[in-house]
Amino acid sequence: MRRLRGVALFGCMAALASVASAAAAVPAELASHLATYRMGLSSSRSGSGMSNAGGAWTYKFVDSCDGWVTEFRLVMTYAYSEGGQIETTTDFLGWESKDGLSYRFRVRQARDGQVTEEVEGTARLNGAGQGGIARYTRPEVYTVKLPKGTLFPTAHTIRLIETARAGGRILSRPLFDGQGDEGPFDTSAQIGRAVTAQPATLNSPLLESPVWPMRMAFFPAGSTDPLPEFEMSLTYHPNGVAEDIEQIFKTFSLKGRLESIETLPRAKC
Repeated sequence: MRRLRGVALFGCMAALASVASAAAAVPAELASHLATYRMGLSSSRSGSGMSNAGGAWTYKFVDSCDGWVTEFRLVMTYAYSEGGQIETTTDFLGWESKDGLSYRFRVRQARDGQVTEEVEGTARLNGAGQGGIARYTRPEVYTVKLPKGTLFPTAHTIRLIETARAGGRILSRPLFDGQGDEGPFDTSAQIGRAVTAQPATLNSPLLESPVWPMRMAFFPAGSTDPLPEFEMSLTYHPNGVAEDIEQIFKTFSLKGRLESIETLPRAKC
């Protein structure tokens, strides 16, 4: 999907610091897996002009010994009330070091088979909890400063799960994933209490744990708009597998249903 990050509500930073310290004693263990989600239109609000949407999101996450590799492809077809439809494709590949300080990313966007955007680059933080620099090589060479506390995508997922496991309810951090040229987003996450997952329609040991419902809000860095650019709700298993995904934009929402999932073998390190 376009982005998979943060959740809603700001403040309580002192409380968050103590929660993060407690959570660090129980590190999250993320499972290498391949998942496919069936995407569809959840709601369409006035002014969107959208009558239907559907597609598939294939997501691959692998522990590569020295880091984590994330790869996905999202193919969506949008139909409009005045007629006509558009097919969009997003391909993403990212690598993140296990210390959370180094990151590489490549994104390609296409519309009706024609490439419309290519973004590629690297990012580096100066240390845990510190800021850093993102260096883009496409579509042009330039740098973006990353503010103090920035997290890369997998580090953000781990922090969400560790905060939830420690009983935390809010996580607000800058997040950089390289999807687009706008730099980091300010994210705010609201984390619900763990609940027993609904009976799984898929037979997989990856889905046999309780889940935490989360709602995330994404704001452009430095924005004064009280409304987020977009939101996301999902449920997370302790192994990092996500279910019940919904992306909420200003005029429409997309919902993803987990259609297939498989465990991928661990790399021989």
